Amino acid sequence: MKSKNFIIPACLVTTREEFIKHVEFARSVGNSLHVDLIDPNFVQGQSLPVTDWPIIDIEYSEAHLMVDDPISHLSKIKSRGITRAIVHVESHFDLDELVTEARVCDIILGFTVNPETDLTSLRRFFAVSSYVQVMGVNPGKTGQDQLPHTALAVAYLNKQPYRLTITVDGGVNQDNIAVLKEAGADVVVATAAIYGRGDWQENYQQLLGKIN
Repeated sequence: MKSKNFIIPACLVTTREEFIKHVEFARSVGNSLHVDLIDPNFVQGQSLPVTDWPIIDIEYSEAHLMVDDPISHLSKIKSRGITRAIVHVESHFDLDELVTEARVCDIILGFTVNPETDLTSLRRFFAVSSYVQVMGVNPGKTGQDQLPHTALAVAYLNKQPYRLTITVDGGVNQDNIAVLKEAGADVVVATAAIYGRGDWQENYQQLLGKIN
């Protein structure tokens, strides 16, 4: 299962009120949401603790686990309605244990790598999940410019002899969204391009206009 939409709105907030507003917006533009969860010991930044999340009553939701111990978070995010957990290959976990806990929690897995991590490190996870996320920025902060090699990373994964779902998170905007799609991205996550300034709905539609 994945988003039916090419653009997924992100949710990186520090208050429950903001979280609810982001869920309502995501429901209005496609019923998919990407939620960021930050462990400050793993990356710089802040996010709302899972215990403060509202129930995410939405068709598809994924949690980007920027945490050192992803296994301990699976049951927590599932209790809030998350469909998929996206796990950093740089975090610490036993793969068999991760898979077992995901099955117990009835949560789908995906994997992501930091920009400086060799993309070949993803290969050993393809047997577990074909859902891979390319980081266009260093994780933890919104509003960063996308790193110039992001589209090349997408194109590299698109040429692999596997049927992958390739997503891009970080720095997505009106100037690069069409390039990412042409390189082979199936889904992109948008944050600052939607919420940065102006009307959220209008910004989302302008992003859509760049790929339609």
